Amino acid sequence: MNDKISPATVTNDDLEPQLEAAVWAVLSQPINADAVERVKSQAFTLGSKPSESVRSSSRTLFSHRRWIQLATVAASILVIIGASMMLPSTPSAFAQAIERLKSAGAFRYKELVYTNVQEAPIEVEVLVADDGRERRSMLDQVVIHDSSGQVRLSLMESNKTATVHQRIVDSQNDSQRQIKWLEQLKSYGKSPDKQLGTKEIDGRSCLGFEVKLAQAVYSIWVDSKTTDLVQVELAGLPKGSAVTKSVMTDFEFNLSLDPTLFSFDVPKGYEGTATTQSPELLPFEESLIVALKGYTEASGGKFPKSIADWGEWAVLLSESGFSKEKMTLVSTRLGTLLPYLTGMSKDDYDYCGGGQSLDEQRAIVFWYRNTDKQLRAIFNDLTISSVTEEDLNRILNRK
Repeated sequence: MNDKISPATVTNDDLEPQLEAAVWAVLSQPINADAVERVKSQAFTLGSKPSESVRSSSRTLFSHRRWIQLATVAASILVIIGASMMLPSTPSAFAQAIERLKSAGAFRYKELVYTNVQEAPIEVEVLVADDGRERRSMLDQVVIHDSSGQVRLSLMESNKTATVHQRIVDSQNDSQRQIKWLEQLKSYGKSPDKQLGTKEIDGRSCLGFEVKLAQAVYSIWVDSKTTDLVQVELAGLPKGSAVTKSVMTDFEFNLSLDPTLFSFDVPKGYEGTATTQSPELLPFEESLIVALKGYTEASGGKFPKSIADWGEWAVLLSESGFSKEKMTLVSTRLGTLLPYLTGMSKDDYDYCGGGQSLDEQRAIVFWYRNTDKQLRAIFNDLTISSVTEEDLNRILNRK
């Protein structure tokens, strides 16, 4: 039992002090086998052979209702113990769910992406191969990722077109890889950071656990009877993102999936576009500068509302008249920002360029604390410099 129960919760003016203490002890302490036997023994004694002192006092203090109350409380203790013994211990249930992930083999699940722009979530069907490749299907688009999380093939089913993406060099740099929830949870220890109690999901009684990895917060729900993984919720997304949370559900493990579903080759019946050469990865600051330079060039000098919500970027770039190579460059630089932002504490960065433009008085459009805890700022003239806390507050008009 995880919820703390105070003595006031179980106090009853009709209970003997000893029985009241026993109830409190059972409810507030971990239950072990010896405790079970002791309570069973005491309950049997209370129910079948009351002591001489109890018989004596009952003649003057207790009514028949009194004995019914005592027996009811003792029976309730046994029910509590029985329920606790039947459920797996919460750390054990968590550990078993993680072990099942590690041996999941090929599997499928559904991802529900919740945004602040529409009430219904966006549904994504996800297939995962034994080697970690992923096939994600949403609306009429299919995207295939390699095991490092990079997009290698994009398919548009409505017009049967395909785009092959070459692998980005140096993709194994951990700070620049796409964050994969499965990979993170597999490497996690056997104890969660927090227990979330129980709730019912699709008619199943589930135990909840919270895990914090970098700045991401995962809520993991496990079937209390089978320890099957039922649902994984991801929060802690970057500030400014239109996505409020992502929920993974409907898991099916150890499947036999056709390897061609994860091929990076253009499938039969699709028209392949020219293979795009992705640019080499750059450090965070350089990537942000290139992305912002591309946006302001297409927008006539105005900065975007957000660097984590890409909707306006997609619309603007599609109407910009940029060459395909330039669109790829700006999009790639924008895309590489997400792993960095996800790994930062929300107290350690902020984008404040919305409503600003290149020709205004010099002002900060983005600031952050780097790994050395130095404050760095990008200004609306697309220059970068270190700043002090006082400078930052002054420029942002903070008190």
